[in-house]
Amino acid sequence: MDFSIKVLQKGKITIPIKIRRMLGIKEGDILTLKVVGGRIIILPPRTIVNPTEALDGLLEDIVIETSIKEELKKSSSKRIERKISRSRL
Repeated sequence: MDFSIKVLQKGKITIPIKIRRMLGIKEGDILTLKVVGGRIIILPPRTIVNPTEALDGLLEDIVIETSIKEELKKSSSKRIERKISRSRL
């Protein structure tokens, strides 16, 4: 879904109503703006950027030491290694 928007005075932009409704953005909400690789990313309210940090400390005596991204990379690489080893047989 692509939309063209115009930059107004002082850098103001209007987020199209379809997008606001789809993401639940309301007047007065605080959005997060990030610049990543020459692109602007606008995150709606209630977006959890790092879910590991959000979960850390919810349960007593359980500490999350590695990020979810790291765990996903490990499990993906193990799965790929198993598939490669099976194909060699």
